[in-house]
Formats: sequence, structure tokens, C-alpha cells
Amino acid sequence: MDKLARLFIRRLRHLSLREARRMALRNGLIEAKIVDVDGLRTCRYSPAFDTTRLTGDPIRDDTWFRRNFGDWLVAPKETGNPTTGSGGDSVVTAGITHPPFAAQLVVLPRARRGAIAQDTVLGNGIDRRAYAVGLVDRAAAQPLVSHIVATLVLARAVRSSGRSLREIVYTLTRVTPVVTLHAPLAGFERQVLRLLEKTRLVPGGPFAIVDADHMFNDDHFDVVEGETRRRLMTFSGAGVHRVTGNALRRRMLSALSHDLSVLAVAEKRSDIPSLLQIAADLSLEMGKLDRSFVADLVEVLYPDVAIETLGLPSDSDARWLSLEDLVLAFRPGRHVRDVLHVLATLSERNRGDFEEEEDGGGGSDDKAPGSASSNTSAEKPKGSHEKPKPTDTDSNGRWKKDKPSGAEVIQPEPMPALGETGHKPPLTVETLSGYGRAKDWALDLEADLDDYLASNLAWSEMSTKLLLSGPPGTGKTTFARALCNSLQVPLIVTSVSTWLQGGHLNDVIDKMSKTFVEARAMAPAILFIDEIDGIGKRQPAEREHADYWNTIVNKSLELLDGAIKNEGLIIVGATNRPDHIDEAIKRSGRLETHIEIPRPDIPTLAEILAHHLGDDVTSLIREPVPETHKEAEDGFSLKGIVADYLEHEAEEERKGASR
Repeated sequence: MDKLARLFIRRLRHLSLREARRMALRNGLIEAKIVDVDGLRTCRYSPAFDTTRLTGDPIRDDTWFRRNFGDWLVAPKETGNPTTGSGGDSVVTAGITHPPFAAQLVVLPRARRGAIAQDTVLGNGIDRRAYAVGLVDRAAAQPLVSHIVATLVLARAVRSSGRSLREIVYTLTRVTPVVTLHAPLAGFERQVLRLLEKTRLVPGGPFAIVDADHMFNDDHFDVVEGETRRRLMTFSGAGVHRVTGNALRRRMLSALSHDLSVLAVAEKRSDIPSLLQIAADLSLEMGKLDRSFVADLVEVLYPDVAIETLGLPSDSDARWLSLEDLVLAFRPGRHVRDVLHVLATLSERNRGDFEEEEDGGGGSDDKAPGSASSNTSAEKPKGSHEKPKPTDTDSNGRWKKDKPSGAEVIQPEPMPALGETGHKPPLTVETLSGYGRAKDWALDLEADLDDYLASNLAWSEMSTKLLLSGPPGTGKTTFARALCNSLQVPLIVTSVSTWLQGGHLNDVIDKMSKTFVEARAMAPAILFIDEIDGIGKRQPAEREHADYWNTIVNKSLELLDGAIKNEGLIIVGATNRPDHIDEAIKRSGRLETHIEIPRPDIPTLAEILAHHLGDDVTSLIREPVPETHKEAEDGFSLKGIVADYLEHEAEEERKGASR
């Protein structure tokens, strides 16, 4: 382990020790006094508990101390109703209400305690005061394995940056630093953010994390009552690029103007927007795990073990491990050889998972296991001898990411270049017929989107939410695909029936939320929700299953609400039964624009046929050519079918007019 990593681990342990002493001092286990030693002012700790029970045997004394005073090294929570006679000093730890601490310390008079304090040496010659304070230190909680792992990752990233520690500390202690952090390790973002939120390892910590994805207005910059931690705005995970363009610029400027530091942390460097990379005061990167990283972790957690005698994983094996695998394997109390055995098993299974995904044609080095694919995979024949892919519930030892929402992602078809021929042009809104107001809305949106991307129009000033209704077959899904091609943005297609496949309420709510998260990650994008009437209306409380359906309706209202919250997201809902939709869904700020697509009339049918037939339509409308033989009456004739259909429609119109 290099010098920098040792320094970081030593600081992490020192912080744990300092926190334990702080809680012991707060709860009355020890006393502190400022003394002058050779001209230097320092803090001297002394025990405030009865030390006559100490024997000098570290094992016995540790056991006695933990049993009697272990709870008092945990931050207490004051009760709202102090017990009678307690003077309001009762505290609660681990769910147990304790009497005032002074009653537990010693039953001896104060003078006797003073006499005990003067007896400074135990029977075996050990200094009583230092020994008693050492019991507090030994009872202190050790740093979590997840914090140690994240600390070693940060140490490597700092070493790889090529900048001195002094320079990095100076950058971090500025008022508003912007930092980017990248490491291709599964679980990396979560572990680092937890380290920043729970410890003081980084100067200025612990931080109050403010997720930039949920920062919709300046209300998030208001100081929360009782919050003393420094706030940190984070762009984390694959959703770092969720906020882009003007939205990213506005949020960064708002954060920096309110003295908030900014951190972008991601497993892929490409996920970090270029604006953040340009503005960054400090950019840190780390590569994949290797044998030396595992050796450093063993050295920290098992300092008495000779690393040379252990069968550590090789570099090629260690690269298949994630940070979560390390946390799973290195558990307190587990023998080091058992740890290495678990690591070898996890590495082998992770490699097998990857190879199976590669065989299925859906895997790559950068593709996370369990991630959704935009293309529907072909179903394997029943007689196939290929091994089944691991599921999310049976991950073969690998920690899978969250299940996808089940939505289908459709990318826009590229528009043909000017003068290009030989290719069928993609379906666009401009070429649609019979859509009336829906087409006008789409064309206006296309113009507004260009202004938004050019920073000439705010997203809140655009009409971006539409409810399409009409009988089956009128082309609601076709409209969404055409809008995707016209705007040249991704189309995320889902339906309420897809959400309801989970069955359990938590699964349904989770799928709904993930759909919007996945869509926002691709913004600007279109989210098309089919069968939106399946959400239903809110039911009276006395109705059976009312809680279930009311929760789903309320969640949909929450997800659809607000222009700033869904910036960059165009939402189109489709239904055959608009009267079955809760009125709140159709109010302002949600699906406020409601357009009905009617069945096509005769002129519209002619335009639709002309669009799909192309040049062949001329054969239907040109002058008849004398034929040498008469067409069979029962034979197939597209011309006759069209003529019969138009004649039937005209007859129906005449009958309706006469009625």
C-alpha cells in the first residue's frame, strides 16, 4: 500500500476514534481539560466513570466496558416526554430509555471519585487514566468496509491525477469547487456518495447531498432547519447526462451562486457532460480493480497476515470484481482465506455472466448486466441447448442493477440528405394525413424545440404534454413514431398494462418511476404511454381495492406534474376511452392538451392511400385503357375494391343526409 493510501486510511480511522471520543464526552463517559504542555495547549481526557472495576486485563475490561457503556458511544436521541424526576435528561439509545447518566456513573460520593482519580496506577503498573480512556478508543466502531473500499478508490484516483495532495486540498477548500470523478467500477457512485455523506474524510465533510436530478427550482437552495452540514450538488450514475444544455447550465450557475460545491461521479467518462468536464477544477479517474488493490484491502483489514502467503486473485481475475463484491466478501470476523475463496467464486461467476451475455449477442464491456435493450430479442427455440441467462433473482453471485421498466426505446430514422434518392423517406408528421389539430400541435412543437435548443425559448413556455384519443386503428401509435422522426429525438414506448404486469403495488409504482427516469436520461425525448385509461379514476375509500388504485393514480399525477421537473421530456398519452381517465390527469401542467383523432373521411382516405401507394396511385386515377379481355367478376381488382369502398361511403353519407 502506498503512502497516500496509508494516509487516507489513517485519517478514516482517526475520524472514527474522534467521533467515539466526542460521543463519550457528550454522554459523560470521559472529561476533557485544556492543559499547557511545554508551551503547547492540548486536550487531556480523563475517565468520568468508576475505574475501580478495572483489573488491567484488556479482554475482561473490554468486555465489561462494552457491556455497561457500549450504548453511550452512539449518538443519543432526546425524548419528547422526559420521565418524572429525570429533569429531562433521559436519552434513548437502541430503543431503550436510560435514566440520567449521572445516576449510572458511580454511586460513590464525589470525594471518593476524586480519591480514585488520584490512584493513577493499576496493580500491574499501568496508568489508570490512559488505560480507561483507551477502553473508549478500543470500543469505538471501526470504519465500515464500504468506507475503506471507497477510500482506497479515492486514494488511487488522487494518485493517478498527477497533482499534489496539497494542491487538491486547496482546490477542495475553495468556496465552490467543481469536481468530476470517474471509475469503471460497478457500485462506485453509491459507495463514494455514502462516504461523502457519512464521514469527514474529504475536507468540508460530511456533506448534505443534493441530487441535481431533483433540483427543479431555487427552493432546494433554502437551508433546511437544523442542517449544519455543507451542501453538495451531485450528478451521479448513468443519469449524469440526464440534465443537459440550458438546464445543466442553469442548475450549475444556481448552485455556484448559492456557494454549493458540484460533483459529477459516473462509471463511464462519456456520461459526464462536456460542460462539467470543462468547468471542473479537479478531474479524478481510476481504472479497473487489480491484484494490488485487493492486496491493499487485505493489508488494511488483516494487518497481521503475511500477504505473500495468500493466494490473491490475479489482475485478470480482479477486474471482474465490483466494489459491492468486495463489501460482500470482506465482512468483519471472516477469515482471510474464506474471503479470498468468496472473491474467486464471485470473479468466476461474473466472468461467466458476461460470456453468456456475449453469446446472446447483447453484451459488451460497457453494458451493465440486466440493462434494457432497445431491440426485442428473438425467442429461442424450445429445443435449444444454450444455457439460460441468469435472471435478476438468480444473478450467479453478481449484484445486478435494478430491473428495467420494460419500456421499448425507438431511435429516430435519419432524415435523407438533400438531393439523396433511392431510399424511402421516413414517416414524419409533415407527411401524415387526417390528424388535424394533432398535426398542427406537432408542427408547432417542432418549431418550439428548435428555439429551445437554440436557447431562445424556455421549456416551461412550450406545450409538451398531449392526450390523444380516438377509436382503435386511427393511428395514435403511428403519430408517435412520426413525431419521433420529425423531432429527431428518441421515442420511449410503454403502456399501463406493462406497468401493471408486476401485480404488487410496489412493483407497479417502481416500474412507473423507472419509466420516467429512463426517459429523462435520454432527454430531449418522447415518452409515449399507451392505454393510459388503464390508470383509471380515484375511487371512494369504501370501495374494495380503493387504496391500490388511488395510489397508482396519485403516483401518475406526481410523475406527470410540472414543466421544470420533466424538462426535456415530451409526454404523449393515448387512449380509446378518454372518459375513463381521472380529470386531474387532464388538468393544466399534466396532459393538458386533449386532441381527438376521428376516423378518416373520404378525402383523408384518398390522401392516406396516395401516401402509401406512392407512384402506383396513378394507376388508380388515370383514364381507363381499353382491355382486350374482360376482367373476371370474381377476380382480384384493387381498382374495384377502392371504387366499391368509395361508392359505399358515398351511399352511407346520402342516407345520413336524408335522415
